Amino acid sequence: MTHRTRNWMLTIATLAFALLTGCASTTSTIDSSKALAKASDGSDSIVFGKFTLVRNGAEAKLNDGLFAGTTAFLHVEGEDGARQIVGQVGKNGEFAWVLAPGNYQVSEIDFYHRGERQEIEAGLDFTVPEDGQPVYVGTITLEASIDMGYYRPTGTVDSFIVQNDCESDCARRLDALGMSAETPHVVIPQSGYQLARTD
Repeated sequence: MTHRTRNWMLTIATLAFALLTGCASTTSTIDSSKALAKASDGSDSIVFGKFTLVRNGAEAKLNDGLFAGTTAFLHVEGEDGARQIVGQVGKNGEFAWVLAPGNYQVSEIDFYHRGERQEIEAGLDFTVPEDGQPVYVGTITLEASIDMGYYRPTGTVDSFIVQNDCESDCARRLDALGMSAETPHVVIPQSGYQLARTD
């Protein structure tokens, strides 16, 4: 599959998600200093982390096109309910979005498995401080068992872990965003749904 075809299919998936999510805005992950400059006026913070999907015991390849990998999105809601985004997870599961200061929750994680949309409640709460510093929210790992079923796939969550990998990830990610001199806030989300959390 060509690079152009993969981009076209990812665009279609993003548009479909925008239609399905109503008033929430869909945003792509920010992966460079140029993209960050376009997305932010400097008054908001960059929130970044990683999402890992382990499906039937094997780590899924994320967002390399609809047919070459799995497309994943994280639904992020402000505590007032007015600020909602559907954040696209980038290649290798990495994500970075611009958010205004406030309290947020990753309420749902969606991904596609063989063309079928799977929705998982997340309930991951985190806070973006008002100082404009970058915010690292950890590596969110979802392990799921998916049965193809007769009519459509069905899945169960085996484990849900949020882990602090800042020591190995933060410097590289901030350097790519042109923020190598910044020290991030490490804000590992709390959740009633997750089965494990490691600092």
